[in-house]
Amino acid sequence: MAEEQELTAEAKKQRKKREKAAARDAALGIEKFTVEVAGVFKPDLKRVMKAHGINNQQDIHQRLLINLIAADFEAQAWMLRSVTTPYEIPEKVSRMFREESLKELRRNPGDETLPFTII
Repeated sequence: MAEEQELTAEAKKQRKKREKAAARDAALGIEKFTVEVAGVFKPDLKRVMKAHGINNQQDIHQRLLINLIAADFEAQAWMLRSVTTPYEIPEKVSRMFREESLKELRRNPGDETLPFTII
């Protein structure tokens, strides 16, 4: 059997520090809550944090959760609504899609009725 290596003084100190922090967190009811977010939000989140003087990402998430939980049902529903940014399809993409669709219909006409003439 492999013998367990003797820990260095620094390793013992760090272990004791971690155990003490874990005990303190447990007493305060603190637990880790991991959130994975798309990276596309990061620049906007940083901008909002800077505008409001928030320098800790954990702080902004806690504030958002506190405000959500404290709100009444209607306010919660409003806060949780799905907000989509209006997106207009560029003319070039629209034309490409139409051309590809018409090509597919020529290859496999099926039983579609077309309101326009295929040239």
